[in-house]
Amino acid sequence: MKKLDLVMQFIENNVSYDSFINKIQQDMNPGIDAAQIQQELGIIRNNASTILNNLWKQNRLIKISSRPVTFFPGHILTQITKECSLGRKNMYTFTELKHALITFNVEKTQKDPFLRLLGNNSSLLNQISQAKAAIVYPPKGLHTLILGESGVGKTTFASAMHEYGMLLKNKTLEEFPFITFNCADYFNNPHLLLSQLFGHAKNSFTGADKDKEGLVEKANGGILFLDEIHRLPPDGQEMLFHLMDKGEYNRLGETGSKRISNLLIIGATTEEPNGSLLATFIRRIPVTITLPSFIEKPISEKVEIVEHFFYVEAVNLNKRIAITPEVLKALAIYDFKVGNIGQLRSEIKLLCAKAFLQHLQNNQAISIEFSMLTKEIREGLFNYAKQEKDVKNYLNVFSENIIISPTKEYDYYPFEIKNDIYDLISNKLNDLKQQGLSSENINESLKKEVDQYFSGIMKNFHNAHINITMLYKLIPKEIVDITSELIEFSQHYLVTKFNNKFIFGLSFHIQALLKRIQEGKLIQNNHLAKIKRENPKEFRLAKELVKILSEKFGILIPEAEKGFLALLLAHNKLESPNDEKIGVIIVCHGEATATSIANVANSLLNADWIKAIDMPLNATINETYNKVKNAAYAINRGKGILLLVDMGSLMKFNEQLMTDTGIKVKTIDNVSTPLALEVLRNVLYKMDDLDTLYDALTAQKNIAPIPVKKKQTAILSVCITGKGSSLLAKNILEELINRHYHETVKIIIVNYLDAKKQLPTIQQNYDVVAVIGNINPDLGLPYFPINKLLDTSFQKQFFHLLDSNLQNTLPAVQTTKTVYETAKEMLEQYVKYINPKFAVISIKKCIDKIHNVPSNEDLLLDLIVHMGCMLDRCIHKDAILFENIHSFRKENQADFEQIRNIINDLANEYDTVINDDEVCYIVKIIKYRI
Repeated sequence: MKKLDLVMQFIENNVSYDSFINKIQQDMNPGIDAAQIQQELGIIRNNASTILNNLWKQNRLIKISSRPVTFFPGHILTQITKECSLGRKNMYTFTELKHALITFNVEKTQKDPFLRLLGNNSSLLNQISQAKAAIVYPPKGLHTLILGESGVGKTTFASAMHEYGMLLKNKTLEEFPFITFNCADYFNNPHLLLSQLFGHAKNSFTGADKDKEGLVEKANGGILFLDEIHRLPPDGQEMLFHLMDKGEYNRLGETGSKRISNLLIIGATTEEPNGSLLATFIRRIPVTITLPSFIEKPISEKVEIVEHFFYVEAVNLNKRIAITPEVLKALAIYDFKVGNIGQLRSEIKLLCAKAFLQHLQNNQAISIEFSMLTKEIREGLFNYAKQEKDVKNYLNVFSENIIISPTKEYDYYPFEIKNDIYDLISNKLNDLKQQGLSSENINESLKKEVDQYFSGIMKNFHNAHINITMLYKLIPKEIVDITSELIEFSQHYLVTKFNNKFIFGLSFHIQALLKRIQEGKLIQNNHLAKIKRENPKEFRLAKELVKILSEKFGILIPEAEKGFLALLLAHNKLESPNDEKIGVIIVCHGEATATSIANVANSLLNADWIKAIDMPLNATINETYNKVKNAAYAINRGKGILLLVDMGSLMKFNEQLMTDTGIKVKTIDNVSTPLALEVLRNVLYKMDDLDTLYDALTAQKNIAPIPVKKKQTAILSVCITGKGSSLLAKNILEELINRHYHETVKIIIVNYLDAKKQLPTIQQNYDVVAVIGNINPDLGLPYFPINKLLDTSFQKQFFHLLDSNLQNTLPAVQTTKTVYETAKEMLEQYVKYINPKFAVISIKKCIDKIHNVPSNEDLLLDLIVHMGCMLDRCIHKDAILFENIHSFRKENQADFEQIRNIINDLANEYDTVINDDEVCYIVKIIKYRI
């Protein structure tokens, strides 16, 4: 291959469109210069320069007029000129390229209005996807209902949908109008409300002295946004869904031919639509988008929203604003229940107004102090300790004032690393020379300084819990991403694991390295030879990393930097488990309990030392023991085995293991994630004596409190189908708990037949404290019959149980109500389409005809409630499906035919259709209850 073609191939392989764009965004020259050709291809620099200029003259390369002059492939320019307003020529300055790219990025952001919404890539990601689908759907889009609490941004979101529609359809505001109307404004005058929407004919009512155009007419060809749509009266909803179906409407009082309006309707409401809008109206709105409240957003997004609103005020004032970390934390964790994000924005406006007034009075900087917050928000910070671990970890990063300026939205550097390694060495070298020290003493002193520098970087991050998202705020994303790749490469190369904070220290170091090179500052490493000698493998790796960085950023990295990287790599390796460490095995009942605990502990400490053995409910004790024995043989390194178990017979494994294997074994029960973490930390770094470790753990002398997210309390609601009485029980319990109980309790509906199988999985995520139902599934949990839920005295005792450490005993509560009276009361609270009083009478007639009906009142109640719910579903045409219906019918043909005939009478009485699936569920209830 000719040298000219070889150079061209090298440039095409090393300058891609993406790398070109990324480097310009980072203020880096994206091209290749003659020095790089010399270094990589071995072509003398003068010859390399001649070849590059020849390729440029052939229009195969484009020249960047810089120092040094660089080149990039012509096909990249072709792609750029298609997307950016950049005139085509064969040479550009770096400034010209950057300006064109910035303009393109601004235009791109302006084109997609959803990119301006905070949370577009997190809490609003799915909602934006729904909205775009609703707008693009032919021919005019899909009618949409936006749900959310007051102040979450429903109007803003609807406006973004309209802007996206204009962009997509390439139409102006006149061609694609956006008409807004708040139905609450005319709530007390339904007639006037409809007149506003649809217009009216002259003389159609008193005061209608001329024809009036309605909003539907004005929105023709565009979008009609109806805020507080639940305030629309029923006849207005009917007129709207006729418009949705036919595209036709009449003005009030108009009897002539129909008017046509081709529009898309977007509604917004703070209410539950099923309780405030007609079912016929809801069915005509195929897309429902729920916007999260402020409290539901991730903590990183909450902080971003707070910062953004302060930035808006900084722009309004054209002044820098300083915010204390306590203010940021208090605003980020406060539950703005009344106005959500809207209330937050108002609070920030008020804070800035107070601070600006002080600024005018004392001429000091604008500073937002904790004392300026309202009493409610200040007191909210007192609950900081109760926040989840991830939230506290994220917010703990903010320990200094945050500066928001009108020109830059975010200016916060949480870790003070004042000098980079180069300045440190230069200054220290001059000082030592002035002291007249020998070269050997100088080199030794410099090595200590370098060691302290790297240790200092990592110390900053040792107790910090910032995540990658936060790191992206502090360092350009491209540097963080390449750092992550370098660490991955290094771990494979050295066959080791690095400290889990290593990415932070290395990212800051690489950022300083790149900045130094850009500024043209040179540095010497006088102890490079010693670093090579003492860390040969790390130094070879550093050479590879420097090569990767050079290719990535198109720069030449000094030889001295390899030594610094080698030291950084050597200082941050986790100690690898050697052949003389205590083996650790976790054994637990359940499908994945042990595995889950082991994975968490291993991943948090970057190890793979703890082995896990799960014992599913269908596994025998002998099968599990054999697995443990095999694992003990495999991991024994001469220091014994520590067995961490949950309970029961697993606690007795150690004696048999020692007899069968000859390995020393100790067992600790009640294993948990904190215990596993403490064990692994001791095994990896502190103790290699099994007895010492066992004594320390059992005495709880060395167990440090590790915050663990508390499992949410849960109650199982059980019935045969999971569709009938368990649903009612769930609704009743939720209402009672929300009214009386101080914690959120999850009500989980479980099919009776699957309850035992599902329980271990549920218990991984929830603290299950009780079971409600009409048949006891024998789960080893306190069980309470469903018919007691409406009894006041039972309710008091039930909540006493929840509030008194969840004890497993509850005195029996007697009730004088019949099973039919109880069923009627339960159905009265939750069914919508039947009269429970008459329905229960009809259901009783059916049950009297059925053979083998349950005689137990609790079981009978389940059947009555299920049939009541069934009627309600069928009238609403919302019948459920039965899994494997054909095989079930075949196995229970006689019972099915009997129930089918009886149920037909009930269906005829209520003029509805009860399908075979519903019949199978009734058969199933009776079959498993007798």
